Amino acid sequence: MESVGELLRKAREAQGKTLEEVVKITKVSRRTLEALEDDRFSELSAPVYVKGHLRTYARHLGLDEEEVVQKYLRFTQQQEPADLDEWDAVEVEIHHHRQSVGRRWGAIAIAAAVIVVAIVGFSLLGGRDTSDGMPDRVAEDVPLVTSADPTEAAAQDTTIEWHRLQLQAVALERTWISVSVDGTPLADLTLEQGQRREWEAEEWFEVSVGTAEAIEFYLDGQLLGTAGVGRGVVDSLVITEDGMSR
Repeated sequence: MESVGELLRKAREAQGKTLEEVVKITKVSRRTLEALEDDRFSELSAPVYVKGHLRTYARHLGLDEEEVVQKYLRFTQQQEPADLDEWDAVEVEIHHHRQSVGRRWGAIAIAAAVIVVAIVGFSLLGGRDTSDGMPDRVAEDVPLVTSADPTEAAAQDTTIEWHRLQLQAVALERTWISVSVDGTPLADLTLEQGQRREWEAEEWFEVSVGTAEAIEFYLDGQLLGTAGVGRGVVDSLVITEDGMSR
């Protein structure tokens, strides 16, 4: 049966694309692409990141992302979370938690907006007293909503801390990295292959790395790619919610 790597390589070659071209577009390092095409998944970072690379590569080649990931899971016999190591299980749990939190707060915002609209409608229309034909007065102790947009109050209540940016760096090989958070220097260290570090910021990060393609960055769990192509030093790379820029 055709392996994951064979599927990816054949699709790339059929489209006449070189690895260098794929690196420039996907921001996935050549070393990672070669490992994927050779089915050398154990040389890469944790399975949760391997799946992220596979999705990125499959999307670029126009392949079905889910089909490629499922083929990988069958190949490595990792269909169940229990088969993942401790760090992978944590990553999966964080991903699921973020999804559930997003859905929960979205539902709360909608429910709050509906309640506000209902209160405004009741206050304006009010019931009528059939005994004397005069409309009931709105109770003085019931606060009236004066905002022109009923959803504004709900939106204010849903501003929560999980909107902070979360940056994760994964070392593909040994190199140094320097990180500033919202303008404040926070870290200056060397990462060994396979090591990961995380930081949080309100608005932006500024990073410098010793080897451009030696570290992959993830923002809020989404792959951004490496700091660059090649083995040169990358200085003052800015990362915001819009992506990476210099």
